[in-house]
Amino acid sequence: MARRDEDVPSESPMTRAGRNRSSSEAGRVDTGGSTRQERGGVRRKRLTQVGRFLLLKELGQGGMGVVYAAYDPDLDRKVALKLLLPGGAEGEEERQQARTRLMREAQAMARVSHPQVIPVFEVGTWEDQVFVAMELVEGGTLRDWLLEDKGHSWREVLEKFLAAGRGLAAAHAAGLVHRDFKPANVLMGRDGRVCVTDFGLARQVGEAEGVGQVPPGDEDVTVPVREPVSLLDESLTQSGVLMGTPNYMSPEQYRLEKLDARSDQFSFCATLYKALFQERPFDPVALRSASRAQVQSGQALPVELVREPPRETKVPAWVRQAVMKGLALKPEERFASMEALLEALSQERRLAGRRRVVGLACAAGVVLAVVGGALYRQSQVCAGAERLVADVWGPEARQRVEGAFQSTGAPQARELLGRVTQVLDGYADGWTRQHTEACEATRVRGVQTEALLSLRQVCLERRRLELQSLVKVLAEVDRVGVDKALDAAHALPSPQDCADLEALSQQQPRPADPARRAELERLEGRLAEVRSLLELSRHAPALEQVLQLQPQVLATDYLPLVAELRFHQGWLQSLLGNKEEGARLLEQAVYDAEAGRADKLEVSILGKLVFAEGKRKRFEHAEQWGRLGSATLRRLGGEPVLEADLLLNRANLALMREQPEEARQLLARAQELQAQVLPPGHPKRARVTFTLGMTLLDLGELEPATAMLREALAQTEAAVGPLHLDVARRHHSLSNVLREKKDFTGALGHARAAVDLQRRLVGPQHLDVAYALDELGMSLLALGQHEEALRVYQESLEMKRALVESEQDEDLLYSHDGVGQALLGLGRTREALEPLRRALAFPEAPEDVRADSGFALARALWQEGEKAEARVEAARAQERFTQAGKAQRADEVGAWLQSLPEEKSKAAPKSSSPPKSKSKRKGKGAGQRL
Repeated sequence: MARRDEDVPSESPMTRAGRNRSSSEAGRVDTGGSTRQERGGVRRKRLTQVGRFLLLKELGQGGMGVVYAAYDPDLDRKVALKLLLPGGAEGEEERQQARTRLMREAQAMARVSHPQVIPVFEVGTWEDQVFVAMELVEGGTLRDWLLEDKGHSWREVLEKFLAAGRGLAAAHAAGLVHRDFKPANVLMGRDGRVCVTDFGLARQVGEAEGVGQVPPGDEDVTVPVREPVSLLDESLTQSGVLMGTPNYMSPEQYRLEKLDARSDQFSFCATLYKALFQERPFDPVALRSASRAQVQSGQALPVELVREPPRETKVPAWVRQAVMKGLALKPEERFASMEALLEALSQERRLAGRRRVVGLACAAGVVLAVVGGALYRQSQVCAGAERLVADVWGPEARQRVEGAFQSTGAPQARELLGRVTQVLDGYADGWTRQHTEACEATRVRGVQTEALLSLRQVCLERRRLELQSLVKVLAEVDRVGVDKALDAAHALPSPQDCADLEALSQQQPRPADPARRAELERLEGRLAEVRSLLELSRHAPALEQVLQLQPQVLATDYLPLVAELRFHQGWLQSLLGNKEEGARLLEQAVYDAEAGRADKLEVSILGKLVFAEGKRKRFEHAEQWGRLGSATLRRLGGEPVLEADLLLNRANLALMREQPEEARQLLARAQELQAQVLPPGHPKRARVTFTLGMTLLDLGELEPATAMLREALAQTEAAVGPLHLDVARRHHSLSNVLREKKDFTGALGHARAAVDLQRRLVGPQHLDVAYALDELGMSLLALGQHEEALRVYQESLEMKRALVESEQDEDLLYSHDGVGQALLGLGRTREALEPLRRALAFPEAPEDVRADSGFALARALWQEGEKAEARVEAARAQERFTQAGKAQRADEVGAWLQSLPEEKSKAAPKSSSPPKSKSKRKGKGAGQRL
């Protein structure tokens, strides 16, 4: 019988019914006349009643019969009535066999009692015609729902299909095979109920599709041989009358073989594939041709007939695995039953219900003890994951790490050790779960092939090596590494990635030769150690090791590993100041990752490349790499953590380009993504919040900046504890923004906290302590506490002179200025001249900082009687404030000049204009002097 593709625009029921007729049924469908021409030239009168059923309206018709909405007066309910029409070209014996068989099938359907199957109320005959009365469900079809433009999520789609699948399973239990499962044959009532309908092509399990060989013919022909008549040939839906659809038919249907429930399973998965991925899993013409050829040749069907799902979706790997197993070309490779398929598709729901199961186990101890014993014996097939992970993170390894932390003498060691241990414990538990789940999916539940299990186990072994390498490096941790250890623990690649079978299967295949595979695994372990050294800021030994490994890794020609090698090498070169070489290596790493199809690694590399190229001021190149990273993430279907990391690097690029508004938007999006997947105490969330706060400060939005920086401080303390350099940096920044708001008392409190933390964490002699002292001095000056400010700045200056290489080092600028400002405040103007002049001798200093020093120098010169020079320095300071966008400070200088005696002002020489340069906020503590 000729068919149309279900994807063409919908038509009226009558138009569809007429179009679905074969050439032998070429009669006209009349929508309003009193008689209609039926198949074989037989005409029928317009009916108003069939037995006791009062016909309300016709819903649709086909070659064998017609479907009505009818009223049952005895039970006072509406029904859907299917009526097999009399007449036709068949002989009386053939028609009698058809009626007998149809009655048997309808009666079998009537025994199916399930909420997801349209119930049959009655089967009978009327004037030599067979009829079936069924429930009339008012609503649309699953096809209509899928075509709605509502952006249904994969979970919503899966929920509808699970309900329909339960209906199919109930039919299978009654001994029926549907043979035509598709969205148009699933009703969705207005109350949300999902029902499978249109069992018009249903057969008893084991009945063949037809007899004989498949003849050549039109590829749109569904069944190329005569089929027995079926009472349920007509659709119960108002959308029209359709018979089996090639887009969803199993290979065994094309081969006219005996069918069982696995044929419906194939159609179900073909339908679900289309709903989830918006494309078909196979070309029906190609599948039919191959199936036809198989009948003749006996050769297996090519596996390429069924396409792998597209990657640009968020459908999880376990759903994809189950769908693809149900689409296996050989029935024996599919799930054993519809129930097994539905179980595989219900993993999310099953995992959510495990806690409830544990509670019920306590209440039903005896019964579940028996069941639990069976499950226990089954689960032992996949036992042993705990022992594997304990080999790298067990009591001995824990003791070594604890001893290393304690030996550093770092005051934060105890606090951070506890947090690092907690993260590593969670990682080990996650690894164990993934290892067990991967094994059970194949060896226990049978929803995953051995090949896929192998991919997952290789990935998990790599994750175990990553953990082992980090533990090894942590067992040799130094004082600096203690502060980096928690970030390193959080940076471990997630074992959850090993459940992404699509990504794993897309990567370059590993070598088949055992010796080459062993060498690859050895090098992966060494590179994992490089990664751990890098994360703990041990850059020199990390670079030395990566250079030693380079020829060995390149010799493997395994591109994912080559990309990883160049990634680490390039980033290390950038961190060590070799920016050009670092960028070159990172760029090559991108190409290697792309060629090796290591997509997630590629996105990580692109994020670092954006930052590295921004530092080289190759802004256009950096922006292009960032766009490529975003495009790759879209192709992957979204990876929130990776995307947030990329957005942070793109925001830093925008700040380098002095585009804070763009940075604000990127960071806000990064915050949203992190909130979806990272807990509130994760260090990455604090880092993005802090960067957003500093961006708001650059935009001059002081209140939002203050709120954001306070949140960043709270997040950081929650993530790493109160004793951490990041906490000190958050206090420093809060002091900065509060000074901008003229909340000098609040600023002073945060500045003191920053100094105290820096001294405790890095020792009394360190540049970070000196920078914190500069910030403290600014708050003291603003509060008029000049004596303490002078002591603070003198300590900072002395510390810097002992640590920097030259008196021309720009770091000295802020301390010289502070000493001069404090002396001026104390009235020691003669002593103030020398440090203020030294501060002005740094031509590359930000304009607003030089303006502060110049205005202070002008006031000191005036007090010392150097009137003309004072006016010159004041005029220069005013212009510098203007160039830096500090209008209020420029007005302050102007007011001071106007306050000078008039006769002195007339004699003042004209100011010389200093060279123009843009003001920049210096991250080490510089800011506006007040």
